Amino acid sequence: MSSDANPSERTSLKLPAAIVGLILVLGVALGALSVIAAVRFGLLDGRSIGLGSAEMPLMDHGGPGDEPRGESPPGPMAAPVEVVPAVEIVAAERVELLGTASPVRESLVASEVDGLLSELRVHEGDAVRRGQVLVRLRTAALEQQLNAAHAARAETDARLARASTDFDRLASLLERAAISRREYDQAVSDRDAFVQGVARLDAEVARLEDALERAAVRAPFSGRVSAVHVEIGEWVAQGDEIISLVDLSEVEVAVQIAERYISAIQVGFPVDVRLDALPGRDYAGIVKAIVPQAMPEARTFPVLIRVQNPDLAIKGGMAARVSAQLGSPEPAVLVSKDAIVRRGDQVLVFRVMAMGPPPEPSGVGTRGVIEQVSVDIGPARGQWQVVYGAVAEGDLVIVRGNERVFPGQPVQVSAVRDLAVPMADPSKPIAIDPRQETGS
Repeated sequence: MSSDANPSERTSLKLPAAIVGLILVLGVALGALSVIAAVRFGLLDGRSIGLGSAEMPLMDHGGPGDEPRGESPPGPMAAPVEVVPAVEIVAAERVELLGTASPVRESLVASEVDGLLSELRVHEGDAVRRGQVLVRLRTAALEQQLNAAHAARAETDARLARASTDFDRLASLLERAAISRREYDQAVSDRDAFVQGVARLDAEVARLEDALERAAVRAPFSGRVSAVHVEIGEWVAQGDEIISLVDLSEVEVAVQIAERYISAIQVGFPVDVRLDALPGRDYAGIVKAIVPQAMPEARTFPVLIRVQNPDLAIKGGMAARVSAQLGSPEPAVLVSKDAIVRRGDQVLVFRVMAMGPPPEPSGVGTRGVIEQVSVDIGPARGQWQVVYGAVAEGDLVIVRGNERVFPGQPVQVSAVRDLAVPMADPSKPIAIDPRQETGS
């Protein structure tokens, strides 16, 4: 531009530069206010940008009537959670086998005599005692025969008494030669015949009394009625099924064990039994029998396991899962049962990823963020649950407050629960990882 330019033109060229400077000043001021506001509401750490330090304290004057406060908290509020550290123990391998529970004793109670059913004293589901009458057959004819037998027995007794008296009299006469030998022998024969008659009638009376007793069909053992096969007024023939009776005070679970494991078990071997229909209940089972003949198609051996059922909660036909110690010791990780969270098809645990060393040796006060871990679960051991996944010994696994947490959420450990840890003993088996191939 030439030196002889118009002065008004030079003035118009300087004006935009002033406006630009003003805009820059306003931008810096607004930026500073934004940083201070972010620190004030916990979105930024004032110390990380030089605020709130000894050189530049950040004061919060609050509202009217509030006293000035010191430096602001370092970030968003951390939710309090309770944790139980995960543990790892070494225990023997376990294999889970499927089976079916059935009563140890089951009977189809049949009639021993022919007759018309006159009384039905039980129904399906009723509990009965050994010797209790279940049904009665009509016994009028038997009672009449028994009365006749008793009368004949009394008559024969009377004749036997008279024959015995005659025998004694004739025996004394024979000693004095007052009668012939033939008369004496007849008296002996008559007496012996009446003795035999009494014995025959005694047997008839006993037979009829037994028939009357068997007309009342009784329970052969204590148990429960599972089915009634007759109705009142129905004719029952000898051998007909009347009542189905089961004893569930002890149940039997039959499982199939692969041939490579059969040498590891023996009669008396302890196993754990769980029923799908009874979640949360564990039963102790004992191997009672090992069938020595394998199933040819699967190369498995039937094994019978007895389980005590004092409260009769186990019913016949329930699906059972038998966990048996059948291998060498393996490590297993356990978490508290309260740590397990189910969300849809997922089984989750939430652990605290510490952001620094804990302020206390117990771990209380530890600050960190939530990490979500997907796991598979194994068998339970008291208050503990075997888990398979990215969980290691010592991980702080949340047991309270874990229903509402989410990954990345800041938390602070408010309490560390103390649970008794199962003994790390190979004789205290846990489980194998179900995701590993075990074969069949």
